[in-house]
Amino acid sequence: MAAAARSGGLRVLFAGVKWPPETFLARLMRGLTERGVHVTVATPGRPDAAWRVVPNLDVLTTPGWSGSAASRLARAGSETVAAAVRSLPETRRAFRLVRETRSETSATERFSRLLPFVGRRWDVIYFPWNATAIFYLPLMDKAPSIISCRGAQINVSPHNPQRAWLRDGLAPTFRKAAAVHCVSEAIREEAAQYGLDRSKSVVIRPAVDPELFRPTEGPRPDDGRFRVITTGSVIWRKGYEYALAAVCDLVDRGVPVQFEIIGRGDEDQRLLYTIHDMKLGDHVIWHGALSPAGVLERLQAADAFLLSSLSEGISNAVLEGMACGLPVVTTNAGGMAEAVSDGVEGFVVPTRDATAMSAALLELWRRPDLRRQMGAAGRQRVLRDFRLSDQADAFVDLFRSVA
Repeated sequence: MAAAARSGGLRVLFAGVKWPPETFLARLMRGLTERGVHVTVATPGRPDAAWRVVPNLDVLTTPGWSGSAASRLARAGSETVAAAVRSLPETRRAFRLVRETRSETSATERFSRLLPFVGRRWDVIYFPWNATAIFYLPLMDKAPSIISCRGAQINVSPHNPQRAWLRDGLAPTFRKAAAVHCVSEAIREEAAQYGLDRSKSVVIRPAVDPELFRPTEGPRPDDGRFRVITTGSVIWRKGYEYALAAVCDLVDRGVPVQFEIIGRGDEDQRLLYTIHDMKLGDHVIWHGALSPAGVLERLQAADAFLLSSLSEGISNAVLEGMACGLPVVTTNAGGMAEAVSDGVEGFVVPTRDATAMSAALLELWRRPDLRRQMGAAGRQRVLRDFRLSDQADAFVDLFRSVA
């Protein structure tokens, strides 16, 4: 492939990655390494054995700032010595940059963050999150940098007074970035409100592997129930209460609906209480977290996918459902209307509108032919616009363009 031919020798640092990484980041890393890109992952975590043998992938350990004051200072001291051995001038420059940078955190902590990177070279530094770019702002002077704008850190967090540091930090990082990746046109427009120059932005939408996520080869369960499924973190912005209200309306209308929820999060107890409070115990199954194989099995057994989010970039979970041949009912949050055309691959409804969700699901229950038609259209849309291989090629081209 063309992108693979242009990627040889390219060295990319993924900065500020937690471990294990989010599934979409893990897929991107593997896609890049398979194309000959040498990826260094900066993380405080400890990758398992399977990752340690991936060709073209290295791990740079970045110690956290936990423990007693004495242990933190001891770590900073040993890191300083190691950094100075690699490059004394760069160590001094890092210290000077930290002293000139205003932040809520101590100068010692900020200096300690930069030390693992001193004396090391990459062609491109990639920040998968806006907050990470702000966290490592001085690092952006080390090499051409690319930032990803994905969703909540653009369309939710800037409105939180307790995260004013993030809102105020967006514009400086946008100015320093060589390019900014946005997961949707909608996110790009939101980011422009915080100082993004559209001319340096590139939209690369999320993607899935349609060879892995595919319709079942056998028949779906046929016991009369209408199986609706959703996957995602159990957090407020996923709008589960509106989804449950829609399911409650279907039950009141006599629809034999079974709603399956896959995921865990900070609001597990709230979800369980709401299911109990709405008397939906016989109609809702909360699986919690499942393995990728378990998620695939449940998607292949479902009749429709429901996304009730209040905020999104573009949902990978929806794309996985579409790849499995499911019609989708989604809110118009973020860039979801860029992935699902209303009336084609499913229905797009307003956020917080449980009545509209219920009406769309009711239409799909009444018309199995429409479910099959929309599900087939969704599968074709993924094959055309959201293939994982195409996304990896696009990132190679983006990295190469700034390197």
